[in-house]
Amino acid sequence: MPLSRDQRANPPAATNGRPQPATQRCDAIVIGTGIGGLTTAAILARAGMRVLAVERHDRVGGYAHSFRRGPYLFDAAVHLVGGCEQGGLIDRLLRGIGAAGRCRFEKVDPCYRAEFPGFAISGPTGSERFAQAYADAFPSSARGIAAFLQTCGEIRSETQALLEQDLSVASERLNNFPSLHRYRRATVADVLDEMVDDEKARAALTTLWPYVGLPPTSLSFLYWASMLLSYVADGAYYCKGTFQSFADTLAEVVRESGGEVRLRTSARRIEIDSDGVAAVELDSGEIIRTDKVLSNADLRQTVEELVGADRFPARYRRSLDRLRPSISAVVAYIATDLPVAQIATAHETFAFDSWDHDESYQSTVDGLPSWYSLTVPSEIDPDLGPAGETLLVYTTLVSFASVDDWRANKEQYRSRIVAQLERRVPGFAGHIKMIELGTPQTMVRYTKNSDGALYGWELSPSHVGPGRPDVRSPVPGLYLAGHWTRPGGGIYGVVTSGMLAARAMLGAASEDDLWKLLA
Repeated sequence: MPLSRDQRANPPAATNGRPQPATQRCDAIVIGTGIGGLTTAAILARAGMRVLAVERHDRVGGYAHSFRRGPYLFDAAVHLVGGCEQGGLIDRLLRGIGAAGRCRFEKVDPCYRAEFPGFAISGPTGSERFAQAYADAFPSSARGIAAFLQTCGEIRSETQALLEQDLSVASERLNNFPSLHRYRRATVADVLDEMVDDEKARAALTTLWPYVGLPPTSLSFLYWASMLLSYVADGAYYCKGTFQSFADTLAEVVRESGGEVRLRTSARRIEIDSDGVAAVELDSGEIIRTDKVLSNADLRQTVEELVGADRFPARYRRSLDRLRPSISAVVAYIATDLPVAQIATAHETFAFDSWDHDESYQSTVDGLPSWYSLTVPSEIDPDLGPAGETLLVYTTLVSFASVDDWRANKEQYRSRIVAQLERRVPGFAGHIKMIELGTPQTMVRYTKNSDGALYGWELSPSHVGPGRPDVRSPVPGLYLAGHWTRPGGGIYGVVTSGMLAARAMLGAASEDDLWKLLA
């Protein structure tokens, strides 16, 4: 960014005999270019603000980035997203920032296949088709399944309506939304136990719990309901060319709108004065003046390292101390010369050794997960690898604390994964062309997320809604986006957070008002 006339005419004085970097100014600085931060940056830039986004990695996207190994291109962590249909969340965002049509989203149907001992079921998209598939599999529970899905729909509708409220009073109006109020402290299991008698039906209906990192007995029903229907009601989509293309599109909008995205650049400190945010010091020593900062970084690191905990009210610090980071994962990126038909029949398959999700979750906490998901991105996008080869992404959740030294135990996990896939496809090991593992330590290295957390704070009832930090921090001028703030983890959640943060920073009371500012 060029220096202003005043800055060129009055260069900063030297301090302790060492010249200090020239000071520049931006309207807003975004720290971290995960999808939440990029969403905010793109909207602010399109609104005419001079935006600087800084990213310590060599590419944007956070968990939505991709990487290449030889001829193979892999998504790091994202498998599917909802809200890409016309009028959906992602569609509204891309249209609002003038980027409609730049990303190609392919519909995935069914959105998953679930395998349990002696049983398998696919989850088709479309609310009626989904309900019918489960009613056919569990006819004695058909009425309860319909009631459960109807309640999920009510939760989602009320959540969307609540988010349209003026941000300054939205959380105070929860009593106006009967389903949100009734189930605000409920787990998924609490609601299912009321409505569905069949234990196996309950387990099958909650196949996607790994997408939000907690088993049904601990998982917020409010968050689950919106997540499930973002796929079932709206459709599940894969981004052609990997989800990196979605992240790159948001970054392109920032640049095209006069903003800047700097890679391999970290924020060292957010300077606060008596009025609030005053500047950001980068790792180079450069100081950028601004009165608005959006942090997409780990919230505790934002508070303790970038700002300083003493700048936050004691009550706010205590509320953060009560929050628990979500679980992490082990991910294997695999290429094989076996045809996809020998491996899986859906874009993503969840293979459970038990009908008891608590038992499966405990195995992840113990560091020896008994279940996994297997994604086949090359089935949707053959250009990700050479013709005649299949790309697989094996994922299982695991606790960072379950292993003392992840580097030393990496080979043990690799062997365990290959053995699991051998049981699935005899002879699989002899057809591996490439395999690479990511562990919780890998997640920490690339994102700096506490404990390699996949979803920011966990998504239990006490950690969503008012229990999760708002996009507006107590420090004037400091805003938050990403999975450490409301509403929560996943692409859908962090895009929502980025839009909420942009609304707060621009003073837009509703989403409609936001898009009018950009028109």
